Formats: sequence, structure tokens, C-alpha cells
Amino acid sequence: MQHSGSLAPLWCVSASFPRLPVGTALMSADGRPVAAVGAVAPVDVEACRRGDRAALEVVFRAHAEPLARLLTRLVGPAADVEDLLQDTFAAAIAAFARFRGEASVKTWLHRIAIHVAHQHLRRPRHRREVALPDPDAVIHDPAPSSTPEARELAQRLYAHLDALSASRRIALVLYAIEERSVAEIAVLMGASKAATRSRIFWARRALMRRMRADRTLPDGGRR
Repeated sequence: MQHSGSLAPLWCVSASFPRLPVGTALMSADGRPVAAVGAVAPVDVEACRRGDRAALEVVFRAHAEPLARLLTRLVGPAADVEDLLQDTFAAAIAAFARFRGEASVKTWLHRIAIHVAHQHLRRPRHRREVALPDPDAVIHDPAPSSTPEARELAQRLYAHLDALSASRRIALVLYAIEERSVAEIAVLMGASKAATRSRIFWARRALMRRMRADRTLPDGGRR
């Protein structure tokens, strides 16, 4: 994605975007209420194309929570999810001038987030032990693990996911955890449906093989 001179500088991204609960009312760039977090009025999209800072902030506030949740699921409960969220917003600012509305803003931002996660997972420095999630963290899954045993199981799962290629891992997480369809995953990853089915099949096969061999899991991961 290339920068456009008509867009706002990246200080708009580095600003703090408050974590707002789902359903929180927001105001659009022209002072009209946006229905809820995740909803964006058409006027905001037009203003974002022009690089309007206030409009960009409204869009990012509206989508910060679901994007953070998606990134956490893709890369694991790691400490750098905040950085990946900022990278997603930076890429969106750079590309908004070319956004033509073929997909919804939500789908478009999710595609960017998935690309950012893919690039992160391909970096050698990512191959490390996954940190346990902080129970008091602001960014969290809506159904967080409530027991040490469940958190340990999640840690082991993400350790095994680390052994998969980035493309296969993302396809499997979108399918098995996000519960998205093959057709939707294909669109989000810019792949054919046949390639997406293949990625899910081989990722699930490799993951199950590793989990069955993991004696730290209940019944060696056979369940």
C-alpha cells in the first residue's frame, strides 16, 4: 500500500483511541450520531478519503475493538497486539484515498488486519513462547478463559499454531475460531476457494497431529 499525499499524517494513528464498549454512541464528522461501535456513516467514509482527521478517528474508534479481537485470535494473546492494531490503522490511512466501496469498511479493514497479521507471523522473531493473556487486559476476547487450566490450554494451542505456515494458520483460525465461511475467508485472504479449502485441510491435519503427540494436553489432545 502506497502513501497518498492527500491523506492525514500518521500522527492520527499514534493517537490514543479509547476502548469503547459495543453499543457506545459516537458522533460523525458532521456532528450526527453514529448508531454504534462498528457502524460508519457514508459521510465519514467520504471524509476519510480526503484524509480528515476527525472522520478517521470516528472510523477507527468504531472498529478498534473487533479488529483487536481478530488480531488477538490470529497471532495469539501476545503483548504486541496493540502495535499490530496501530499498523492496521496506518495501512488504512495510506489506502483510504483508493477505497471505492466495493466491500464494506468492516470487511476492508479486516482484510488489512489479516495482511498485517500475516506479515507479523512470517517474521522469525515471532517464533517464541506465547505469553499468557492478562486477565485485566483491556483488549480481550468476549469469552476469555476464566481458569488457569483453560489459559494453559490456549497457550499450548497457540504454541502448536506457531508451527504452521502463516497462510494456513490464518485460514484455520478464521474458519475454526472466527467461524467464517470458506467463501468469506477466500475474500479476506485474497485467495481462491479451492486454495482456502486446501489451507484449512492441511492446517487442521498438522495441528491435530501435533496435539495428539502433546502429552501435556488432556488425553494427549485426542479430544
